[in-house]
Amino acid sequence: MREHLVREKWIDIEKAKILREKLRWCYRIEGINHLQKCRHLVQQYLDATRGVGWGKDLHPPFMHGPKVVEAVESE
Repeated sequence: MREHLVREKWIDIEKAKILREKLRWCYRIEGINHLQKCRHLVQQYLDATRGVGWGKDLHPPFMHGPKVVEAVESE
């Protein structure tokens, strides 16, 4: 389960990096008109970077609490 979450998080981070590179390219190419021409890329980049990170608040709720230790019953 944890590997799946980590993999998904890395995919989100890499998507944001790709969008950032496209945005840089757009700024360079469009020059003075970049505010109008690159607006859609800015919105995509902002949407992609929301919630991306490794902070504790972004983990699913079951990962927040203290670790549950099951008692071993002796027979």
